[in-house]
Amino acid sequence: MKTKINHSITTVTFLTRDQIDYLDKLGKDSLFKYGRKLSRAKILSELVKVLMELGITTEEMMNGEGLYEAILKVIKHEAE
Repeated sequence: MKTKINHSITTVTFLTRDQIDYLDKLGKDSLFKYGRKLSRAKILSELVKVLMELGITTEEMMNGEGLYEAILKVIKHEAE
């Protein structure tokens, strides 16, 4: 029998009430629609995977753009 090894690390985040409410709504919507609740941690983990796949780096921010703007720019470019 193989033992599944968890290589995740616990981290602390500081989110606004609106951000927490949004994550909770996504989790609950998933539960009611698909029968499986998504945890806040799972949603954040998947968002990090998306950023990694999009290749978001600090290079995008070097020209004065913030991270938020850099992410939107890459996403819009990928959609074209």
